[in-house]
Amino acid sequence: KAAHDKAYTGREGYSYVMTSLIDFADAGLIILPTHRLVRGIARAEFAGLKSRLAVFFDIQDISLDAPDVWQKTEQFLGGVTPDMQTVNLAVYGLTENSLTVLTLRDFKTSGDLMPVFHCDLYRKLDVSIVDHVILEKLLSYDKDKEDILLAYTHDRLEAVNRVNNQEYQLAFLLNPVEPGIIKGIADAGDRMPRKSTYFFPKSPAGLVFYKW
Repeated sequence: KAAHDKAYTGREGYSYVMTSLIDFADAGLIILPTHRLVRGIARAEFAGLKSRLAVFFDIQDISLDAPDVWQKTEQFLGGVTPDMQTVNLAVYGLTENSLTVLTLRDFKTSGDLMPVFHCDLYRKLDVSIVDHVILEKLLSYDKDKEDILLAYTHDRLEAVNRVNNQEYQLAFLLNPVEPGIIKGIADAGDRMPRKSTYFFPKSPAGLVFYKW
């Protein structure tokens, strides 16, 4: 529009974008994980998934009848920090009446399955491992084929309930990410995986009308 506006000064309203800046050190900033929900997995693929996961992970099933199942889950999914030595994540729906906890054995083995242009910190994220190793490599997920479908939620209970309601076959429950991780990946010239964070609280949103 500016090219056709002879009175253009650069100070017009359409030249600006509303931005909210939050200090990473702000005690009120919460970064929630974005869990993955998966459906459309073929029966044969689903049946063999646990054995294929065992190539990369130590696997532990926690019975849903155990009184401390979710307390144990909280301990396993304690968060991702820059100095992390291992990766834990949980899968719901893989084993009947159980929550399955996966502990990665070797960063190098999983990292070798990711695009080479990503930094080391990116390769250590649980969400990167789910997206590149489990979904793309083990389940042959291709967003363009639309046979396997994904959904996302930051609410762990919602993820579990949608599997219970048979809307989805699996829910991958991920760790919250510390702000230092995001900064470290940005400093390396890389980006966080798609749909990997949910910043809370959100700024109020609405519509703003400009009278021309």
